[in-house]
Amino acid sequence: MRLSVRRFQPDAVVATFLGLLDIKLGCEIIILFALINKVAGVYGLIMLVLGVGTLSQFLFYAYSVITLIVFAWALRAIKSETAYRVLLAAHIYLADHLIQTLFHYIFYYRYWYEVKHDGKRELNSQAQKDIFNLALSRNETEPLGAHSDAAAALANRVWAEEKGYAVGVTLIGFLLKVYFIVVLYSYAAHLRNSSYHSLPLTSRAHRAREARSGGGPQVASQADDIDLDLHDVDEHVDAAAAPSASSSSSAPRAGNGGPGTKAAAGKGKGDDHDDFSWD
Repeated sequence: MRLSVRRFQPDAVVATFLGLLDIKLGCEIIILFALINKVAGVYGLIMLVLGVGTLSQFLFYAYSVITLIVFAWALRAIKSETAYRVLLAAHIYLADHLIQTLFHYIFYYRYWYEVKHDGKRELNSQAQKDIFNLALSRNETEPLGAHSDAAAALANRVWAEEKGYAVGVTLIGFLLKVYFIVVLYSYAAHLRNSSYHSLPLTSRAHRAREARSGGGPQVASQADDIDLDLHDVDEHVDAAAAPSASSSSSAPRAGNGGPGTKAAAGKGKGDDHDDFSWD
């Protein structure tokens, strides 16, 4: 049986991010938080190089540094609005969540069942031992094991109070990442079905609806400006037509010169006829 990630294409479940933001903006926020988490792994890796931590911590921080580049590509894929790239980014986020869940279980098991919550200090590196010995030589702290019974009782009481809170935070973080995965796959499904730009919180859909509905107050004000401009043009046309009309009305009056004028015109024509000769 062959597993193909291309065939794993869930349908859209949500249309917004937390019901407040555009789903694309929500996906960008999800990937940005993942990038911040990966950047924190760089500082953890530096501490491990200095000799602090365990092998599992080293593997986890090294994995965070490697996947930092992958999530930088995933952020570009989200912005590209390409269905295949967004689907691949969702697959990457899902795989990362499963791997981190495995590491979290390892840390959870060690912190709950292996670490003794008895209040004793643990010096994990030679640098910590040197600092502790320096503070001890200056009487700034007490030797290890001093007041062990009282410290153990206090540590057990604090652990009993914080145990439930720690489990609650872990479960909330797990469920929140599951919701993030649903959002990423929904965004990929909307792009695949060409329904993203018709979602209620998509800015382009808002502009398209305003254009279809008449544009709202801004378009109405533009229409009023156009009406005023047309009114000014009509006034200028009327003002220009008034002098031409008066000049055309005075032209016939100038042509009506009375009987004398007609006689003079006729006499002129006769004189021209008398002066003509074939010779």
